[in-house]
Amino acid sequence: MKILVLPDPSFDFFLAKNHQGRPLAYSLARRASAKDIIESLGIPHTEVGGIRFEGRKIDFSFVPAAPGTLQVHAVLAPFSVLSPSMLRPVPLDCIKFVADVNVLKLGRLLILLGFDVACSSSYSDDEIADIAQAQSRIVLTRDTLLLKRKKIVFARRIRSNLPYEQVLEVVEFFGLQHLIVFFSRCTACNRQLVPVNKNNIIHLLEPRTKKYYFDFLQCPQCRNIFWKGSHYGAMKNTFSRLGIFSRKE
Repeated sequence: MKILVLPDPSFDFFLAKNHQGRPLAYSLARRASAKDIIESLGIPHTEVGGIRFEGRKIDFSFVPAAPGTLQVHAVLAPFSVLSPSMLRPVPLDCIKFVADVNVLKLGRLLILLGFDVACSSSYSDDEIADIAQAQSRIVLTRDTLLLKRKKIVFARRIRSNLPYEQVLEVVEFFGLQHLIVFFSRCTACNRQLVPVNKNNIIHLLEPRTKKYYFDFLQCPQCRNIFWKGSHYGAMKNTFSRLGIFSRKE
């Protein structure tokens, strides 16, 4: 039995060259779900926004029992992970990420924008999948194979090569502009920073910092201290040139 698979044109990114830009005849030699069929072509389920079989909406568990046409649609930006859908009936409660080793710089830049991002060069693929499931996090990666794991529900296979372009890609894809708060998290611990009285930490400051700065934040975990020095203005300008702005100053 054969079915005809019609992938969205954007899925050429994942398809073999001889499969790009055309309908694909798929032989069903065994019982296979829509998810199995789609991923066997190279498309991770996390990139799929909708599926139809013979015009009828279906979910990943659907098993074709007769010949027909399987249409595979891409997730469209801005993608709201906070709203239920047929393919993802259980939405997330909030925006949180886990970044794997090949997008660590992206993960750290997103922390600078105020997002909760778990990232470590020591995470294995198994750990990434477990963290995504246990902590309800969105996976960010350039590893297509990782995204075929069943435990991972929400994700983005990053297309851009450069970290700042990757940041813009994530912000636009997930519609995050209204959530950005520059330098509100600890870049070492990913914890939310809290205001701290200068008098309580003055003994920890360098002489020029004591003289010229008055507002400080501190990480409740590692106790690192942060203030809006020259580095703040430089990073803010870099993000601004990309069209990324904070909702708070």
